[in-house]
Amino acid sequence: MFHGRVSMLRLIVLPAVLAGLVVAGGCAGGPTVIPPDQRTMIDRQLVEYPAGVDLQVVAEDLTGPVDCAVDKDGTLIVAESGRGKYEPRIYAIRKDGTMFNIYPTGRRFPQPLRWLQGGFRLYGPIGGIAVDDGKVYVSHRDKDDFGVITAFTYDGKHTTIVGKLPAQGDYGMGDIAIHPPTGRLWFGVGAATNSGVVGLDNWAAGWVKNHPNFSDRPWLPPGQSLLKLLGYRFDTPNPLAGLFGGKDVAGTAPFQPFNSRYRGRIPRAENNRPTAAVFSCDPAGGGLMVEAYGVRYARGIAFDEYGSAFMTNNGMELRGTRPVKDDPDAVLSIVRGTWYGWPDYSADLRPISSEQFQPSEEMLVTYQEVNEVIDHRGSGLDEPSRYRESLVQAVLPPLSGAAGIAFVPNVGPLSVFSGHAIVALSGDRAPFATSGRKLRGPTGYRIVRVNSIDKEVSDFVRNTAGIPRSRQKLTYHHVSLERPMSVKFDLSDGSMYIVDFGVLEMRKGKEFVKARTGRIFKLVPQAPPTTQPTTTAITGSKSLTYQQSSSLEAE
Repeated sequence: MFHGRVSMLRLIVLPAVLAGLVVAGGCAGGPTVIPPDQRTMIDRQLVEYPAGVDLQVVAEDLTGPVDCAVDKDGTLIVAESGRGKYEPRIYAIRKDGTMFNIYPTGRRFPQPLRWLQGGFRLYGPIGGIAVDDGKVYVSHRDKDDFGVITAFTYDGKHTTIVGKLPAQGDYGMGDIAIHPPTGRLWFGVGAATNSGVVGLDNWAAGWVKNHPNFSDRPWLPPGQSLLKLLGYRFDTPNPLAGLFGGKDVAGTAPFQPFNSRYRGRIPRAENNRPTAAVFSCDPAGGGLMVEAYGVRYARGIAFDEYGSAFMTNNGMELRGTRPVKDDPDAVLSIVRGTWYGWPDYSADLRPISSEQFQPSEEMLVTYQEVNEVIDHRGSGLDEPSRYRESLVQAVLPPLSGAAGIAFVPNVGPLSVFSGHAIVALSGDRAPFATSGRKLRGPTGYRIVRVNSIDKEVSDFVRNTAGIPRSRQKLTYHHVSLERPMSVKFDLSDGSMYIVDFGVLEMRKGKEFVKARTGRIFKLVPQAPPTTQPTTTAITGSKSLTYQQSSSLEAE
């Protein structure tokens, strides 16, 4: 009798618990959209931005937003990345401030109950989104961590465009953009590792345990079928030591799984799918092409008014079994069929064996000097440093987190900068990216402008305090930048959106995202003066030149 009562209680309580856990907007809650007539300018004492525009908050309480896109009618499409423990989400904000979901539709289940979610599921992290003709194209992962490009209609229906991309490592899927002259989709697939060698940093990130046979997969010029290595091996403590006779030291060679060091020749990636590359394909699927390779992480992709392609690329970090010091981030033009040098060249196309990229003497007690690991001539690879002047459009500070990129249109309040590139710098990933070593100060956390004529880099939108909002003593109502991830323009009026990810911290190699700290900002034409008193503003008519410097404290 007692057992029967317990069973009945379970039947009553379990549905109630599930109902309490299931929420329409996900366990992190939905965003708050600020109606257009209630948006106010952000005080220039907190954030500096160009003259002639106001900076406003369009939406807040987002969880890990990574990108946005603007449809022809001005509808703003926003993607929450799914980084950390949260589910990805895609939704639309109409010009009147109303909102609707694109993914998911219907009920959502929090992390512990994901197995209850029926039908199609999108897995994060999302790399980027692009919009055209009523479709939203999304770069993301599937349940097995392969990369996927999916097209959504506004009513939530989906179609797979490309699948089985090698995105199971560190960086997964990068940005996605639509080439204006051809309509083809361009997107990035990041490197599996920091600098070509699977190491303990990748164990910390967690993917080696899940995908022990995964490593970077090379691409080669036409007529070449093998990547020839120079024979380097990198030794680390073996996390599997003692299990089934595992040795204490694991030796790993580049472009091979952890604790594999036997091949000096690595076959070209199968099925036209290397890591560390930029691809293009037909918007309906098919026609997959490798546009560029040896690109560590194409976080941002954009096209100028002439249809020429550009990308942001993140430099190697001071971590893993092949740590690299002060590899800068960069903005690069994309030329089809070009090898951009990773992992033997810096993001700005200089030989990685140069003195400025060497770890400190203290680290060299444990690690080797950084040398080239590929036989370039034997592999048919053309040295990218020969084309550095034409390919490198901007050099950005190491670890600054160069992410989304967009070109200023010739309409709207920012048209004085027409043709210039605007780049979001999401900030550093210390202490993970620096092997625990301290930075001189926060790096990135701002928006910069790249002059298309002289390639000069200047601050465009930045906190006057020089640090992200979470490190300032501000009240809830004082708003400033945290981690800018993306910039996009509304081509109908030239206004500019900024996607701010919110608070992200690195702990023991893993990302921890603070829910509901993300925002969408917008630069709009400056409102006419009123007779009402206003807060004293700091002028933003002159940008500050962005100084390149070493990212680490002197050692």
